[in-house]
Amino acid sequence: MPNSPLHYRVRVSARSRNIRLRVTVRHGLEVIVPRDYDTGGIPAIIERKKHWIRAALERAYVHRKFFEPEPTWSLPQQISLPAISQVWHVTARESPAASVTVREVGPNELLVFGAIHNEQKSRESLARWLMRKTRQHLVPRLKQLSELTGLRHRRTFVKRPRTRWASCSRHKSVSLNAKLLFLPPAYVDYVMIHELCHLAEMNHSKRFWGLVAGYSPGYKSLDMQLREMWKTVPRWAN
Repeated sequence: MPNSPLHYRVRVSARSRNIRLRVTVRHGLEVIVPRDYDTGGIPAIIERKKHWIRAALERAYVHRKFFEPEPTWSLPQQISLPAISQVWHVTARESPAASVTVREVGPNELLVFGAIHNEQKSRESLARWLMRKTRQHLVPRLKQLSELTGLRHRRTFVKRPRTRWASCSRHKSVSLNAKLLFLPPAYVDYVMIHELCHLAEMNHSKRFWGLVAGYSPGYKSLDMQLREMWKTVPRWAN
């Protein structure tokens, strides 16, 4: 998070004459100091260099993902969908079938059966289920907001892009990302309102943001946090 405290470790070096900051994949932020250095001044130095440090830590995090082994595949035991206030308990059942099937077998009970050892087929089947839930719950919500705002769209698509929560075309079509199911309702409504406002303004001008503010007064806070909200999407859904 942007304002989270920066954690670091201090390493004393007999060869160092001045304090140095170092960011590595393995150790994160290191503060290297000469012997007998007064460490009381380190927090002030960290504060002055915080922007450089955060950028370096982000680069280290990206590189770390290339070196760390992928976790062993397993189906989730529980699927939480905050957007529609549902929590599903998952039962997995291996069978000789070549495919994977996801079936709702009771209230908040999900059965996943078939070739569940196959990660790709399992993820594809779960993705199809997420898209069905999106059409069932979020598409009607988009229609409701369209009617409330008077910003009418022609068609709705459900997709699963990696970098966009939703989009709007010049043909007045709105595409919703099925991963919106992992967001709290306030974020989902803001994303939908944002795209509906593009029906009137296909840009991000002052006029556009003024239109957004009229329907979603707290949009600034929501918009700032949307990038971080990608972390709420579980690995199997990406």
